[in-house]
Amino acid sequence: MSTATSTRLVDREPQLRLIADRAAGARRGTGHVLLLTGAVGTGRTALLAEAARRAAADGTTVLRARCSAEEATTPYAAARQLFDTGPTPAGPYVHTAWAPRTAAAGPAEAAAGGIEPDTAESTLWSLLRLHGTHHPLLLAIDDIHLADEPSRRWLRQVARRIDRLPALLIATERRQATLTGGTDRFARDLPPELATTLRLAPLGTPAAVLLAGQRLGPGTPPGLAADCARATGGNPLLLTALLTDLAAADGGDGGGGGAAALPATPAGTLPPALPEQCGALPGGAFAEAVETWLHGAGERAVTAARVLARMREHPAADATPAPGTPPLDPVPLLAHLAAADPGRLTGWLADLTAHHHLDTSDAGHWPRFAHPLLADAVLTGHAPGHRADVHLAAAEHLHHAGAPDELVAGHLLLTPAPAPHWAADTLRRAARGAADTDRPADAVALLRRVLAEPLSDRRRGLLLSELGSLEVTLGPAERTIGLRHLAEAVHLQQTDEGVFRAAGTLGAVLATRGDTAAAIELMDELAHRFADQEDVLHAVQAATAQIAAHDGRSWLQVVEGVQRLAARTPHRLAPPAYALLTEFDATSGLLAATEVGERVRELEASPVDPLCRSYLLVSLATLSQWADLLDEADELVVRGLSFFRGGPLDPGYQCLLSVRAETRIMRGEYQALLDDYALTAPGSSAGTAPTGQAASRPPLPPTPWAPPGLPRLPTWSTPAATEAAPEPRPAADDTGPGRYAELLGQQNAHLVAQAVIALVETGRLWQAHGLARAVAADRARDSWEWNEYLYSRGLLRLASGEPADALADLLECGRRQSERQVRSPIVTPWRSAAAECHLQLGEPGPAVALAEEELRLARIWGTARTVGRALRTLAAATGGRHGLDLAAEAVLLLRTAEIDTELVPALITYGRLLGDGGRRGAARRALREAAGRAERLGAVRQRAAALEALRVSGARIGRGDHAGAEALTDSELRICRLAAAGHSNAEIAAMLHLAVRTVETHLTNSFRKLGVRRRLELSGALET
Repeated sequence: MSTATSTRLVDREPQLRLIADRAAGARRGTGHVLLLTGAVGTGRTALLAEAARRAAADGTTVLRARCSAEEATTPYAAARQLFDTGPTPAGPYVHTAWAPRTAAAGPAEAAAGGIEPDTAESTLWSLLRLHGTHHPLLLAIDDIHLADEPSRRWLRQVARRIDRLPALLIATERRQATLTGGTDRFARDLPPELATTLRLAPLGTPAAVLLAGQRLGPGTPPGLAADCARATGGNPLLLTALLTDLAAADGGDGGGGGAAALPATPAGTLPPALPEQCGALPGGAFAEAVETWLHGAGERAVTAARVLARMREHPAADATPAPGTPPLDPVPLLAHLAAADPGRLTGWLADLTAHHHLDTSDAGHWPRFAHPLLADAVLTGHAPGHRADVHLAAAEHLHHAGAPDELVAGHLLLTPAPAPHWAADTLRRAARGAADTDRPADAVALLRRVLAEPLSDRRRGLLLSELGSLEVTLGPAERTIGLRHLAEAVHLQQTDEGVFRAAGTLGAVLATRGDTAAAIELMDELAHRFADQEDVLHAVQAATAQIAAHDGRSWLQVVEGVQRLAARTPHRLAPPAYALLTEFDATSGLLAATEVGERVRELEASPVDPLCRSYLLVSLATLSQWADLLDEADELVVRGLSFFRGGPLDPGYQCLLSVRAETRIMRGEYQALLDDYALTAPGSSAGTAPTGQAASRPPLPPTPWAPPGLPRLPTWSTPAATEAAPEPRPAADDTGPGRYAELLGQQNAHLVAQAVIALVETGRLWQAHGLARAVAADRARDSWEWNEYLYSRGLLRLASGEPADALADLLECGRRQSERQVRSPIVTPWRSAAAECHLQLGEPGPAVALAEEELRLARIWGTARTVGRALRTLAAATGGRHGLDLAAEAVLLLRTAEIDTELVPALITYGRLLGDGGRRGAARRALREAAGRAERLGAVRQRAAALEALRVSGARIGRGDHAGAEALTDSELRICRLAAAGHSNAEIAAMLHLAVRTVETHLTNSFRKLGVRRRLELSGALET
């Protein structure tokens, strides 16, 4: 047999060499059986044909048979094919291997061989001897597993005597995992010296890529060739069909008769990668080949494969499982849906995985087909309604098996209504779970599916209220739909509390959109409806007051109304109304913090209607925070959220989040606040306090819309982030709304303001600018929250060296606060910040006037924070001996009160004034203390300011005192730059030939010097 390299086969030379060796033995008179086995499409037939071609070229007589299921019941159908197509024996030459037996030809020899004389088998034996008289034989039998039983029996008899014949028997046999009973293997009882089995594996990736290049031409994109290998698993049948379709798309014949080019691909060119859908491939050869491949394992395997493909449609198919989630076992569900034996199913999945058709590497996910195109081809030709039937069956099975609601609900999303009776409750529980883990879009999709089910008016009203409250957080288009749902919900409510909740949520949304007048009108109608129900009326009034805060004029009108009520009947004033008046008087500069603290304790102990409790707690938490009773404020926030029953945009709910955020800023918990709102870049750890800083406050309790601070489960729409390289300073499009979606989704400009301040203090000015720009343009500009935003933007611009722009923001903030009669610096101390702007602009006169007014108002309020801040500002504006005395007073006051966030800038001002007065030693001590306290807070900006003042004072600054990259040794700087570029500690150690422990030590020291806590902050710190 010739050993010339075949031009028709790829990656099959080892098998062809073995065939050639066995053929040589047959020519010497010692035959053999070769069994070519493999799954459908692995190229058994092609290899058999090549072997026959080579044998014929060497002068061997080739007898062929092709077995089929259609002839499986026809006796000796396969055996007769061997002799119907073979040559008629002729010529005088008799092969020597048959010579000794020629005298005994006939029935006697057949009987001696164990074959009954005068039977079909003895006749076949005689024909075989006759054909082998002059030349060696090759019996080429394709698909022997489909042969009729008599032919199989006779061929086994031949196989047992093959070593005494000048013949080589090569048969192909399908062997692959199936979900039905196995077949009788032809060579099961033949000894190894008589038979050899060659199992054909799929083509390796290099061979598949080579074949793609040969078929498509030298210009084949490497990515396309690699995709072809992945989509087919190297299966020759699938690969050949796919290349045929691609060749047709490229304008070649491809068997497609001039099919059109692929979409978006010029005629005569190939796409850089495979499409994900078969519809984008002309010709249809690949889809047909996949159909053939699937049916080779039986109908149950076809069903199981299509179910596998359908399971990837589940919304959570790609979500990262929560920590501790057990590995996903697809076998029980597949066994149920495909009516298959679990043991066989396990083997079938393993076989698909071994042949690279299936990816089961992630134990937490459903197995996926190796390429989307293969998955789409698997689903080609399915019956109408197959998708819904599969997902409904999956949902029912998982429901009865006790699977989590969100897993069941994901399947229900893909089914039409009506679903089983339990479906609506399952979907709603899953929606609440999604809302509790900050996934409003997922919750909305689930609730909309519930709406398709038959519901009573009461349930529909509750559902619409819940749905609308979530929809209004998702953007302008969804907000409009949410408003309609909320309006419908108001009319469907059947209880007074339900009407109040639905109308209150609708009013809050209207106010958030800037339509405060419509919101107030709605609440007035509600007040009229409940005029004779005092408990509900008080709650309506409290809700109205918080809604009115979105508009200065409306807010003052509500306050005036409460003041008139208090003047007429002070003993009947409800606790929420009394708390509201306390808020107004405090911000107007009429009350001291001590008096406010007493009122808080008095109101906290007073009885209150259940509907009013959450609104009262909002006011008490706000007042406590203003009075620097921060622990009390935290406790009131926790209690308020535990009582809260409003929607996520309800002003009361948003106020509680605002108190929580501003309390963090007042404590200097800057990074903790940023972690709350996912403003730490992907891949970083969260929640670790800087050295010496108090740990974060306890997490907030669960609510219908869990606020930030709670652990987050993986989302359906966004997989949880894995370890990622730190991000460099972002381009403009990296700091848009998408980056801050979680924070902006709250639609609370006050939360944005606090996050901007935290970013400024941690030295991340570029990110602060991005967040400030991302605030929605349609936000209500007359709300108190917007004034807070203007104040924070003014601080950002001041820190960025833009004092003129900063001053404009701060003066506008002051003007708007004055219109609302907010004079006290307890809310937005805009005067002190504006005074700093004037000083940077060389205008000390206006700076002194602003600082003096702030100090006057601060002394009325009387907390160390407000007085110390005002003293520090006036000291900087005044200068000289008097300024030094004011700064010293501020430092003493703030140090005694242990308010580091204000003490640090006071120490810096004090140190500068000491230096100006020639007291350099005392100045340096003050500035070093400021730098140390700033480092413990993680206040990068303030630490840099302290160190700069030290440098100006002429102090020697050690490496431990420096801020920025200059603080680092050469080794530390080199390691930090590698870490900032995304390299792990192990990679850095290998690159620099250091121990990993050494790298860790350098990074620890560097983080301390730079004032950062994680790798993701290195890029920004190295640039400052």
